[in-house]
Amino acid sequence: MGKKYKIIYDKKGCIGGTICADVAPDFWKMEGDIATLTKPSAQKNEEYEELIIDEKDLQINIEAAEGCPVYVIKIIDLETGEQIVPKPR
Repeated sequence: MGKKYKIIYDKKGCIGGTICADVAPDFWKMEGDIATLTKPSAQKNEEYEELIIDEKDLQINIEAAEGCPVYVIKIIDLETGEQIVPKPR
């Protein structure tokens, strides 16, 4: 079994840049002025969305997260707890 990662998306901070949806449309779409995760297994509330992804889906979601102008998409390595994106400053 491959490594697992968690996407943590701060929905309330989204400014509607659309980059995530443009880069990774299998995972992200625009709903009005903000993005949302498309997978049914995503956990959602008014402020945050979370999704566990497999290693095969990591790179495309890193690209989506790195393209976000306000850095509201984080990706965490579930095994190590390391924040992959954005890189801690």
